[in-house]
Amino acid sequence: MPQRQRLRKFIYRTLSRLGFFPFTFLFVVLNAARKMILLRQGHVLVRVGVVAGEAMNLPRCMMLWLDRVLTGNGGHPFDVCLRLPPLAADANLHDVFAVLLTHPRLRSLGLYWDSSSLADDLPLLQAKHVRNDPAASTASYEELGSPSIKQFVAYLEADHGGIVLPVAAKRDAQTLLKRQAGGGYAVCLNVPLELRWLADAVVSARTDVRFFDLAPPASSHLRAANCQSLYGHGLTLQERMALAQAADAYVGSFDELGCAALSSGRLVILLGGGTAGTQPDRISSGDTTVWFPVPAEPTTLATAVVQILSRKLAPVK
Repeated sequence: MPQRQRLRKFIYRTLSRLGFFPFTFLFVVLNAARKMILLRQGHVLVRVGVVAGEAMNLPRCMMLWLDRVLTGNGGHPFDVCLRLPPLAADANLHDVFAVLLTHPRLRSLGLYWDSSSLADDLPLLQAKHVRNDPAASTASYEELGSPSIKQFVAYLEADHGGIVLPVAAKRDAQTLLKRQAGGGYAVCLNVPLELRWLADAVVSARTDVRFFDLAPPASSHLRAANCQSLYGHGLTLQERMALAQAADAYVGSFDELGCAALSSGRLVILLGGGTAGTQPDRISSGDTTVWFPVPAEPTTLATAVVQILSRKLAPVK
C-alpha cells in the first residue's frame, strides 16, 4: 500500500510539473500511440515543398500545390514541410498557416531554412517502408515557384471539397453580406490596382448589385454608392476567403481568394495569372467559372465581364 501511495504521489507531482491536465495527458498519450500505428501502416503522408526565391504569392502556390499532391491519397492525414530561402522575411507565413488550416487533414507544419535540418527531421515523420526507400523519399520534394498554365487549369477543373473554413468566419461573412445587400445580389471584388478601371465599369453597369471590394483602393478614388470597401476592416485571410465564398459572385485575381471562391460553386470570374501569349484568351470550366488569363483590351474585357454577370445574375426588379 505505501508503494501505491508513493507511486500515486509521484505521478501527481510529475503531471503538476508538466502542467498537464489529466485528460490532456491522456489525449497526448493516445494521440502518440495512434501516430505510431499510422506510421507503421504507412497512412501518414509527408509533403515537402521547396520554396523558390521567385515565389511571389506563396499562399496561392500552397493552395495549388496541395490540391495537386493530395489528390487520391485516400483521405489520410498529412504533414507539410517547407524549406524556405534564407531571405524569406516577406513570405507571408501567417497567410500560409491560414491556408493550410483550411485542410482538416493537416497534422503538422514544419518550417526550415536549410536542407540539413530538414533531412534530419524528415525520417521521423515518414513511415518505415518510406524511410528505407530513398526513391520514395526523394519523390516527396517539389519546388514551389511560379505556377504554370497547366496547374491553373488543373485547379479550375478540380474538386475543392477539401477546403473547410471556420464556422464562425462563414457565419460572419453570410451575416455581413445579408445585412448590407438586403434582398439584392452581393458580388465580391478583388481586382488588382492595374485593373481598377474594370471594377469601376462593372460597378457602374450593375447599380442593382451590392459590391464588396477587398482590394486596396486607389488614391483619391471616389467609390460608387453601391460599392463598399472592406480593405481597411482588418479582416483575416480566412475571413476574406469566407466572403469570397459567401457572395453570389466573385470577380478578381486568381489568388488565394479566387482559389477559395472556386470551391463555393458560385459564379467566379478570374482575372490574370497567365503569361503573355497564353491561348485561348478565355477559359471556361462548367457554367459558373470563367478565367481571363491575360486581361484583354479594356472595353472588350469590361463588356465581357458585365455580360457574364448579367447572364448569371438577372437584374433585380
